[in-house]
Amino acid sequence: MNYLNKLVSSLDPSRRVVIQVHDFPDHDAVASGFGLMRLLEPRDFRVELCYTGRIESNSLSSAVEQLEIPLVPSGDIEISDHDQLIIVDGFVGNRNVSELPGEIIGLIDHHSPPEKPTTPFFDIREEIGSCSTIIYDYYHESGLSFERNVATALLMGLMMDTAFMTRGVTRPDMKAFSELFFLGDWETGSRLLRNSLSLQDLQVFREAINSCEVADDFAFVPVEKECSPEVMAITADFFLGLQEIRFVVVLVPDRDEYRISVRSEDLMRPSDLIIRKALRGVGYGGGHVHMGGGNIPRDLFPGQKTLRNRFIEAMGQQIEVGEPEKPGQE
Repeated sequence: MNYLNKLVSSLDPSRRVVIQVHDFPDHDAVASGFGLMRLLEPRDFRVELCYTGRIESNSLSSAVEQLEIPLVPSGDIEISDHDQLIIVDGFVGNRNVSELPGEIIGLIDHHSPPEKPTTPFFDIREEIGSCSTIIYDYYHESGLSFERNVATALLMGLMMDTAFMTRGVTRPDMKAFSELFFLGDWETGSRLLRNSLSLQDLQVFREAINSCEVADDFAFVPVEKECSPEVMAITADFFLGLQEIRFVVVLVPDRDEYRISVRSEDLMRPSDLIIRKALRGVGYGGGHVHMGGGNIPRDLFPGQKTLRNRFIEAMGQQIEVGEPEKPGQE
């Protein structure tokens, strides 16, 4: 029995299915939820696709509109205890997955959960670069054809979560990419992904460059201006692109918490492990070997210097971080 059939056998056709993607969703979460929705609907399930928080990515907002993805805020639909939940690109207990009414039937994710799920169905593939690849595999196993907008969404999700196929790519990811590229509308997808920034975002990059603190190959980048996760990710990738840098931490305030984006090019310093160690007791973090993210509530924030030192200790490095150089300073 393939994964999709296992999931279907765990569901009750008489009850509505609510696919919940993680809060403040990204391309991969939305694409995966959308693809799963289109797989379940022909099997006579009533399906809703929802999220909590808000969509903070300009390119994702455009993709939802242009690809006609029926994504709605969880508060706009009446979810009851009778509904069946499938959490996609997240897991129970994670800080970025809000607790909703209903019975959790399934979990589909490519991140490592803190403990083995107890839901009737779960498919956790932490070695895979994106959740979109898992949903692609469901189509492949079932022999079902892709709608063009679904293929385009999955292709965009795969590209974003692997930094355009340069990070954490596995054979299944490459197989999915090679087929989705020709099945989807790559011209539309690439245009949406390229045009993800605005002129206002330049202020964030300017501040990041001025505030960056470097020690050996570690860059700590505190930014005071709030920005979207998409801008955070691009900022982290920018610093990782510098020849001297192999590990990056970007810190940004966000309402009642601080958000953290981590990048690593060193297999001995996996992002997910380092961020969990660094935030132990003050926040939450996770991710993959090459990239990760986390949150710290404002009332637990230890301060920039202490947080920076926590990451240094988590990496097992005895290095001293000096003050950032000012523009024009020798």
